[in-house]
Amino acid sequence: MTDDYDAHRFMPDDYPHKDLYWSVVPIWSDGTEETDDWEKYGCGYSFGFEVGIIMAMLRPEWAQGFYHKLRAYYMRTHTEEDLKDWDGCADETARAIPITSVG
Repeated sequence: MTDDYDAHRFMPDDYPHKDLYWSVVPIWSDGTEETDDWEKYGCGYSFGFEVGIIMAMLRPEWAQGFYHKLRAYYMRTHTEEDLKDWDGCADETARAIPITSVG
């Protein structure tokens, strides 16, 4: 993702989505998607992450069920070692955007 924050600053300053765009996308994306359309890709990726958080909070039983379905698929198509990245990415995400209070 480009480091030129000001040139691509299209979200309001107080919109939490920008934290996902600038911090989370580089953590979860392996960088192979870097193209001329990186800003569009990053925005879509971060919006999906945002909606996933909303879904996990509003329908946690659905999110957990879908996680298990997704994990089962990845276990068939990847090695168990590949999935260890998920835990590391989750930890790195929590460190990148620390939540100290709600409200």
